[in-house]
Amino acid sequence: MKRLMMVAALLSPSVWALVPPEYKEPEDRLDAEVELGLQYTSGNTESSNFNSRGKIVYDAEAARHETNLHAYFASDNQSTTAEQYTVQYQLDYKLKGTQYVYGRSELIWDRFGSFTQQQIYSFGYGYSPIDHRHTKLSLEAGAGYRYNKPNLSDSDTDSDGSSTDEGIARFAGKLEQRLHEYTTFNAEGAVETGNRNTIATLKLSIRNQLWADLALKIGTDVKYTEKVPENSEKTDIISTVNLLYSF
Repeated sequence: MKRLMMVAALLSPSVWALVPPEYKEPEDRLDAEVELGLQYTSGNTESSNFNSRGKIVYDAEAARHETNLHAYFASDNQSTTAEQYTVQYQLDYKLKGTQYVYGRSELIWDRFGSFTQQQIYSFGYGYSPIDHRHTKLSLEAGAGYRYNKPNLSDSDTDSDGSSTDEGIARFAGKLEQRLHEYTTFNAEGAVETGNRNTIATLKLSIRNQLWADLALKIGTDVKYTEKVPENSEKTDIISTVNLLYSF
C-alpha cells in the first residue's frame, strides 16, 4: 500500500508542477576539437610526418574566446625536414547585432621556415554579414604589430639577417558552408601588410562526419611572404588528411 501511495504522489500534477514546462537544459558554451594525422613510409624511401591541431572555443554572452594549437613535424631517413609550432588566441567582445571588436595574438616557431620565429598582435573590428544555419561569413579589419626573426642560415638581401619589427594593417575573412548534413567546407584567409613586408595566408578544409563525434578532415594551408631571406621560397603549402574528434 505504501508503494502505491508513493507512485501516486509522484504522478500527481502538484509534483510535476515543480518543473516549469518551458524548462531547458543549460546551454553548453564550451566546444573543443582535436585532430591528428600521421604518415610513415618505408622501403626504398623512409619518411614520416605528423601533424596535430587543437581548438577550444568558449562562447559567453558578452565575449567569445578561441584558442588554436598546431604542430607539424616531418623527417626522412637522414634528418628532420620540417618542424613548426603555432599558438593562436583571439578574444571577440560582442557589440550590437553581429558586430564585435577583437584582440588577437599569434606565435609561430618554424625551424626550417624563412622566418624561424614570428609574433603577431592585432586588434580591430569584426562583422558577420551572414549568420545562418548553413552559411556563416565574418569579415575583420584592424591594425597591430609584427616581429620577424629570419632564418639565420640564410643571408637577407635587405639586411644583415637581424630581426625586424613593424606596424601592420590586417584584413581577414572566414567562411563556413554546410554542403550536406555531414559535410562542411571552411575557408579562412588573411592579409597582414606593413612597410617592410606583406604576408597572406589561406586555409581551406573539407570536413566529413563519419559517426558520432568523429570526422575526417582534408585541409590545405597556404602562406605567401612577399620578402624572404635569400634562397628561401615565398610560398609554403601544407596539405593534411586528419581524423578529428570533437567534444
